[in-house]
Amino acid sequence: MGDHSSGFTCRLNPNQLLAPCSPLGMDIQGRRHGQRPPNNRANRPEVITRRALIMGNYDAGKSINEISRLMGISKTTVRLWIRRYEGEGQVMTRPRSGRPKVNSQDDEDRLIAAARQSPKTTAVSWTRELQLPCHPITTRRRLQEAGLDCHVPAVKEQLTEANKLARLTFAQQYVQHDINFWENVIFTDEKSFSSVAATGRHCWRFPNTRYKARNISARSRSGRVSVSFHGWMWAAGPGELEWQVPEKTLEAIERKAQEVWESIRRRPNICTNLVNSMPSRLQGVIEAQGGWTKN
Repeated sequence: MGDHSSGFTCRLNPNQLLAPCSPLGMDIQGRRHGQRPPNNRANRPEVITRRALIMGNYDAGKSINEISRLMGISKTTVRLWIRRYEGEGQVMTRPRSGRPKVNSQDDEDRLIAAARQSPKTTAVSWTRELQLPCHPITTRRRLQEAGLDCHVPAVKEQLTEANKLARLTFAQQYVQHDINFWENVIFTDEKSFSSVAATGRHCWRFPNTRYKARNISARSRSGRVSVSFHGWMWAAGPGELEWQVPEKTLEAIERKAQEVWESIRRRPNICTNLVNSMPSRLQGVIEAQGGWTKN
């Protein structure tokens, strides 16, 4: 590393200035109990480079007074970084304790318990309802530190206990059938596009719990049906699409549905792959005891 404007060439290895090089050095990247890494501004490249220049001048034989005049900094600052490097072997900013938490442990325990019980509540609501002495941003940070992240909840059809029992019974009855069986089955279903109530857009949950019952945004139909479609498919591809269109329904809906259905025909192996996934889908229903699954 060299500084031609200063008229000298530094003989120190830059890596020695940025990391511990002796038993006296400290690992500034590691987090100590009660401490956090310093703000990024304190470790900007230009800041560290300037500290390295102090050591470069010092290694070149310049005095503290000369370095102070040359770099336009106080002698106290020059002495600080010379002592820091000689004692610790690096010139990075030390970890700082930071501002003490405004939330007590009881506040955090109540927050986590509330998030587990009602995951589709917002951080703003929790902050207000639990009377937490912090900003909602801090509430979100505490949830994230506990392993909870904010996601869009999965939207699934509402399942009654009778629905779950029927799903579980069907899965248990057919889970042992192989692919050859499913390749000769015709799958048929109806789909009604209707107006529905808006669902929650936030869900605080732990990883890999998207389809747990408490994290599902169950959807119930309003009954104001716009249009109903009926279609079928098997391993070789999709069949025909039929629909019942009320007079007040726009023709654009009909055209769009037909376009989507025809696009399925142009996707190779999509129906084959869906049929081949039946054993794993049924196993997932069994594991969920008839409840919601990913597929």
